[in-house]
Amino acid sequence: MFAAALAAGVVGPAFADPTYPSESEVQDARDAERAAAGGVAALEARLATLSARVDALYIEAAKAIEAYNGARVQLKQATEAERTAREAAVERAAEAEQARVDLGRMASATYSQGGQLAGVGMVLGAEDGQALYEGLGALRAVTRSQATIAQRARDARHEADDAAALAADALAERSAAAEQADAARAAAEAAVAGQEQAVAAVEEQRTAAIAQLAVARGTTVELERQRQEGLAAEQAEQAAQEQADLVPPVTTPPTGAPSLGPPDDPTVPTEPTAPAQPTSDPEPTAQPPAPPAPDPEPPTEPEPSPSPTPTRPPEPEEPEQPDPPGDGAQAAVDYAFAQLGKPYEWGADGPGSFDCSGLTMRAWQAGGVSLPHWSVAQAQRVDRVSYSSLRPGDLIFWSDNGQASGVYHVGLYIGGGQMIHAPRPGKDVEVQSVFYWVDPSFYGRV
Repeated sequence: MFAAALAAGVVGPAFADPTYPSESEVQDARDAERAAAGGVAALEARLATLSARVDALYIEAAKAIEAYNGARVQLKQATEAERTAREAAVERAAEAEQARVDLGRMASATYSQGGQLAGVGMVLGAEDGQALYEGLGALRAVTRSQATIAQRARDARHEADDAAALAADALAERSAAAEQADAARAAAEAAVAGQEQAVAAVEEQRTAAIAQLAVARGTTVELERQRQEGLAAEQAEQAAQEQADLVPPVTTPPTGAPSLGPPDDPTVPTEPTAPAQPTSDPEPTAQPPAPPAPDPEPPTEPEPSPSPTPTRPPEPEEPEQPDPPGDGAQAAVDYAFAQLGKPYEWGADGPGSFDCSGLTMRAWQAGGVSLPHWSVAQAQRVDRVSYSSLRPGDLIFWSDNGQASGVYHVGLYIGGGQMIHAPRPGKDVEVQSVFYWVDPSFYGRV
């Protein structure tokens, strides 16, 4: 009967209820879930690769821009050297000309007075020995004067020739520096243009990857964008924490604890006799009614201990925090804050736009310190400090070799793990975490 009903299709639908997925459908769903998870991982890896590519493009453009700034600094120095050499050459030439004129006058005067024959006549015409002596003295004086003028003329001519040669060399160096600056500018323009095109293409791929990630996760594009930004912020915070963890903790002894200073330190009491006296004397401890029993000595012995103890606790506290910034550093920070929102423009140093080293140069100019418009040269001017010692006004450097010679970006520290910098073309002067990008290479104090 059951078999007949099953054959007639009466019982079959109960076992083939469409509300219950079949095993194959369950397996397909599991496969789709695994595929989606794999797709999410692949998309996240793709996003990480694209972000790294964008960073590399920004770094290459920053290098080209700072190379141009360096070429401009060198051109300025070469131009100044050429101007100084040219002025010196003109001055030496004028001195040589004056010496030539003086030499001509001397020759003319000598000729008008009879030349060498006049000297012979002075000797032959002497009436007595005294006259001969005086005549020879006058002749020697005239001869020495003539020799001095002639030597000065020769020296002046040599100096003028040397100065002219130096001026020619300086002019050649300035011309070479000008050509180098032009080439650096062309390279920077090409790098920035190429970077903008490449970044646009990468960002397009990145947008597509984020959209695919949103579909795979069942979220929205905006949510995924926020998630990527949150991940970047977490990485920056983790990098800052890692830097902070590298700093060894500073231990400060409690104010009531005995000092751990060296035994020969005259400010440290070597024997705390006052606290130890009650325990060192067995008799007072055995008699309860004898608290006043320490006699006259114990009351007088605690008196020296208060005098050294106040001098010790402040000493270990000094290195715990960096010194507060001076007026110059505060002025630099104030200037940088006033530039927030102004656009980045490579080679610019204000007032309407800035590049990275142009901003730090002008900021510290407001603080009373002259820095070149070149991050490499700025890195060469500072004293290195650690991350834990950073204070507002310090400079933060990114370098491709960890040294000043490889610096391609600079920012101004403002405290709290943040900085102000001019980031790149298409962005404005902004406040950012020190670790928002690739990790800084080193830090410096102006």
